[in-house]
Amino acid sequence: MSVVETVLIFVGIPLGASALLALAVLGPSAARAPRYRPGNGWEYDPVWYLPHPEHQGPVSATSGRLELTGSAAEPARPVGGASGDW
Repeated sequence: MSVVETVLIFVGIPLGASALLALAVLGPSAARAPRYRPGNGWEYDPVWYLPHPEHQGPVSATSGRLELTGSAAEPARPVGGASGDW
Protein backbone atom coordinates (compact mmCIF):
# COMPACT_ATOMS: atom_id res chain seq x y z
CA MET A 1 0.00 0.00 0.00
CA SER A 2 1.24 3.46 -0.79
CA VAL A 3 1.28 6.36 1.66
CA VAL A 4 -1.65 8.03 -0.12
CA GLU A 5 -3.80 4.90 0.15
CA THR A 6 -2.91 4.51 3.84
CA VAL A 7 -3.81 8.13 4.60
CA LEU A 8 -7.10 7.80 2.71
CA ILE A 9 -8.02 4.67 4.63
CA PHE A 10 -6.95 5.74 8.13
CA VAL A 11 -7.82 9.45 7.87
CA GLY A 12 -10.29 9.85 5.02
CA ILE A 13 -12.79 7.20 6.09
CA PRO A 14 -13.04 8.41 9.74
CA LEU A 15 -13.34 12.04 8.60
CA GLY A 16 -16.05 11.10 6.09
CA ALA A 17 -17.96 9.12 8.71
CA SER A 18 -17.67 12.02 11.19
CA ALA A 19 -18.90 14.47 8.56
CA LEU A 20 -21.92 12.28 7.77
CA LEU A 21 -22.74 11.91 11.47
CA ALA A 22 -22.44 15.69 12.02
CA LEU A 23 -24.67 16.34 9.01
CA ALA A 24 -27.27 13.87 10.31
CA VAL A 25 -27.28 15.50 13.76
CA LEU A 26 -26.97 19.19 12.87
CA GLY A 27 -28.70 19.21 9.50
CA PRO A 28 -32.36 19.26 10.62
CA SER A 29 -31.84 22.18 13.01
CA ALA A 30 -30.05 24.20 10.33
CA ALA A 31 -32.96 23.66 7.91
CA ARG A 32 -35.62 24.87 10.38
CA ALA A 33 -36.94 28.40 10.67
CA PRO A 34 -35.06 30.68 13.05
CA ARG A 35 -36.10 30.61 16.70
CA TYR A 36 -37.64 33.50 18.57
CA ARG A 37 -35.09 35.59 20.45
CA PRO A 38 -36.09 37.91 23.29
CA GLY A 39 -36.37 41.48 22.09
CA ASN A 40 -37.44 40.54 18.57
CA GLY A 41 -40.94 41.33 17.39
CA TRP A 42 -43.62 38.64 17.63
CA GLU A 43 -45.53 38.33 14.34
CA TYR A 44 -47.75 35.33 15.11
CA ASP A 45 -51.32 35.01 16.35
CA PRO A 46 -51.73 33.93 19.98
CA VAL A 47 -52.59 30.26 20.50
CA TRP A 48 -54.39 29.13 23.65
CA TYR A 49 -53.73 25.59 24.77
CA LEU A 50 -56.84 23.70 25.81
CA PRO A 51 -56.26 19.98 26.38
CA HIS A 52 -60.00 19.25 26.19
CA PRO A 53 -61.75 22.16 24.43
CA GLU A 54 -65.15 20.48 24.74
CA HIS A 55 -64.91 20.80 28.56
CA GLN A 56 -64.02 24.46 28.77
CA GLY A 57 -66.07 26.45 31.22
CA PRO A 58 -66.39 30.04 32.31
CA VAL A 59 -63.13 31.63 33.36
CA SER A 60 -62.79 34.32 35.99
CA ALA A 61 -60.12 35.60 38.34
CA THR A 62 -61.56 33.60 41.25
CA SER A 63 -62.60 30.40 39.48
CA GLY A 64 -61.23 27.37 41.26
CA ARG A 65 -60.09 29.32 44.32
CA LEU A 66 -61.51 29.78 47.77
CA GLU A 67 -62.52 33.30 48.57
CA LEU A 68 -60.50 34.65 51.48
CA THR A 69 -61.58 37.57 53.60
CA GLY A 70 -59.47 39.57 55.98
CA SER A 71 -57.33 42.66 56.24
CA ALA A 72 -53.65 43.46 56.40
CA ALA A 73 -53.84 43.74 60.20
CA GLU A 74 -55.73 40.45 60.61
CA PRO A 75 -54.99 38.13 57.67
CA ALA A 76 -57.55 35.50 56.80
CA ARG A 77 -56.87 31.94 57.92
CA PRO A 78 -57.97 28.94 55.90
CA VAL A 79 -60.84 27.03 57.44
CA GLY A 80 -60.06 23.43 58.39
CA GLY A 81 -56.44 23.68 57.29
CA ALA A 82 -53.17 23.77 59.10
CA SER A 83 -52.18 27.02 60.74
CA GLY A 84 -49.27 28.27 62.75
CA ASP A 85 -47.58 31.42 63.96
CA TRP A 86 -44.08 32.15 62.78
